Amino acid sequence: MAVLVVADHDNASLKDNTHKTLTAALALSQDVDILVAGSGAKGVADAAAKIAGVRKVLLAESDALGQGLAEAVEA
Repeated sequence: MAVLVVADHDNASLKDNTHKTLTAALALSQDVDILVAGSGAKGVADAAAKIAGVRKVLLAESDALGQGLAEAVEA
């Protein structure tokens, strides 16, 4: 079973919470993907791709995602 981790970031860098969540996800499955949703967050996605154990990084970019609001991601 694959696990999806939603990255915690500020559109410029990953926050430490993402690494901690990834560690927990890897205890559940070896198939762990990370979703980076933001505005101008390609650098964050590139950094996430370099983390050991990450299978795939999904990048969703939009001005609406720039504030990190759950409602924008849900839509």
